[in-house]
Amino acid sequence: MRAATLDELFELLDRRFAERAGGDRTSASAARFWEELLQRDGHPLNTDRPDEPLVDWHERGLLGTLSGARVLDVGCGNGRNGGWLAERGAEVVGIDLAAALLDAVRPTLPARMTVQAVDVLRDELPRGPFDLIYDSGCFHHLAPHRRFTYLERVMPLLAPGGRYGIVAFSHERQPSPGDADILASGDTAGGTSFLLEDLERIFRPWQPLELRPVRPDVDGAFGYDFLNAGLFRA
Repeated sequence: MRAATLDELFELLDRRFAERAGGDRTSASAARFWEELLQRDGHPLNTDRPDEPLVDWHERGLLGTLSGARVLDVGCGNGRNGGWLAERGAEVVGIDLAAALLDAVRPTLPARMTVQAVDVLRDELPRGPFDLIYDSGCFHHLAPHRRFTYLERVMPLLAPGGRYGIVAFSHERQPSPGDADILASGDTAGGTSFLLEDLERIFRPWQPLELRPVRPDVDGAFGYDFLNAGLFRA
């Protein structure tokens, strides 16, 4: 087959990544992987603590008013971040591949948070606009070519003046292969890391409000020094 459209080219690349065990962890076929990982005893993500930057941005007023705000939590996992936002008055919709995990945690979530089993790249997304879109650990698992799909689908959901927050692996402290190598191998190598300047460039034309490393060892918050955080305004 010779690709005649961008969609056909992306489908060819998708097949390449699907052939690798560590290739595509963003489609429904990866749901069981995430369900096991996110519920594994002792795994860092098996926690109820919200991300350190999320707490910090709220305390400093950078997220805007949360009371009554509509929030989309992309890759919500067990709902630790979305639930924290809901407890502060936000109306939160969490989406994640791990349907069995969502079923398990749904009864424990605040009334202001709902969760849906959704593939952010391929399924119908919750209807916007949202005042805040937050992604903790989804974006860095996308194959390079699918970052464009993510941006095309997610960016229009953000309300004018709304905020977009992201936590992703830090290339400054945890280097990963370059995009050319990832595309050649079809293996995301456990997740792609990003420089702070990468995040600023990728999420243009949104205005960067803050780009910084995640701070570890903050009481009551989830944070590791191999993570970067970015907050943007539409």
